[in-house]
Amino acid sequence: MGEILVVGAGPTGLTMAAELARHGAAVRIVDRAPAPATTSRALVVQPRTLELFDDLGVVSAALAAGTRADSVNLVFDRERRARIDVSGLLTEPETHTEYPWLFSLSQHETERVLTDHLAALGVAVERGVTLTGLTQDPDGATALLDGRAARFDWVVGCDGARSAVRTAIGMPFDGATYAEEFIMADARLDWELPDGDLYVFPSRAGFLAAFAMPGAGRFRIFGNVGAHGSPDYSEPTHEEFQTMLDERLPLPARVVEEYWVSRYRLHRRGVPRYRDGRVFLVGDAAHVHSPAGAQGMNTGIQDAYNLGWKLARASRGLSSDALLDSYHAERHPVGQRLLRTTDRMFSVISGQGAVARFARGHVGPVLARRVLGRESVRRWLIGTFAQLRISYPDSPLNARDGSWRDGPAPGDRAREAPLGAGRVYDVLRGTHHTVLLFGEWPGLAARIEELYRGRVVARVIGADETDARAAYGVSGTAAFVIRPDKYIAYRADPVDPEHLLADLAGRL
Repeated sequence: MGEILVVGAGPTGLTMAAELARHGAAVRIVDRAPAPATTSRALVVQPRTLELFDDLGVVSAALAAGTRADSVNLVFDRERRARIDVSGLLTEPETHTEYPWLFSLSQHETERVLTDHLAALGVAVERGVTLTGLTQDPDGATALLDGRAARFDWVVGCDGARSAVRTAIGMPFDGATYAEEFIMADARLDWELPDGDLYVFPSRAGFLAAFAMPGAGRFRIFGNVGAHGSPDYSEPTHEEFQTMLDERLPLPARVVEEYWVSRYRLHRRGVPRYRDGRVFLVGDAAHVHSPAGAQGMNTGIQDAYNLGWKLARASRGLSSDALLDSYHAERHPVGQRLLRTTDRMFSVISGQGAVARFARGHVGPVLARRVLGRESVRRWLIGTFAQLRISYPDSPLNARDGSWRDGPAPGDRAREAPLGAGRVYDVLRGTHHTVLLFGEWPGLAARIEELYRGRVVARVIGADETDARAAYGVSGTAAFVIRPDKYIAYRADPVDPEHLLADLAGRL
């Protein structure tokens, strides 16, 4: 078994290395920065990512370091507001989760939790190490790390928007840069709004958002400003932030103290292929976009979660090349859709053209009342932002027997539901595939676990376990094969044992 190189030790790279190690692969992770970051940067952790952290065994540490946000508030003025209760909307079978809220967790805390997890798996981040060259051949890749050659079976670029890995393989990164600059701060505010929520203030003057952080009155402030006009970076001033609040908030607010500030430009770019031979691109190395919807870090982490188990199997000689190709087939459409939707959303909420300004000042409040007043729209919107609706309907890994009207299909996220004394995701937790057998199948379950000892868990779900049956749309007998990343690979309704065993044999 050869070694895999992960380049970049942000949240995406740390997740990537941890998943490879957890699934039994030999991994080395390097980062050009000499020390971990100490600033927050990405902040919002979506429910789907919390489910992933649950599977990794780090959710308790993550929850202890951040703060939950139960609602998103659009504030147009003191009278016109729209409040979306997140936890009350993630209750449908498709989006039911153990973590039905948004979560604020500073990126440096996310990295700390994941670094500790990786260390517990026996892998340390090699910091201050720069990738200076990369070549590949049919048998592997040669990386130059600080000028020294090292041989690897695979290389994974998790090294961000300026990816050295992407540059080394000559992968295009097409797109554009937004015209305006943006400023951001972690700050303590003195205002009348309560802590613990997320606030968005669309106004004719521009866009401003405040996301709750741990600590009384502490928020991440984010807003667009005009082009700086100088090629040299200058740190945003206290007066600049205060002016932005004065212009865009319909209520008095004072910036008491800034803990971290930044000025930067945003981009929307993506690669045409997530795989190039022995090299994979993950997270911001493959796609960068506006922060609308707080999707970026979460998408990168889930890219890594999708690829990790597949690449680990390949490194151990347990899978064909087709399994690795499924990473691009599944995640590239997700990244492309994200680029389109966040760009459109951001053009409206931050654009300085006459149409965008009019929409924020006049049309927005009316649409918010009419559209967000519909519970079905709110449920769809929050479920989508929470990344609980992401599916792979065209995945080459999907298979099915029979037909059905209700419940999830191959390519869908496995659904959470009460099961026995626990829940479905208690059964799924770990590196194994899972077979859920609805009906009286104890003999078949025992046979599956004997054939694939330690690699497959088979759980029989009886007629009295009605919550799980309702969530999966099963009235009689059915079988689901669920992948290690908690997506459904195969559904049979009704069950043909030999077909089910044949499907498992083809996967394992």
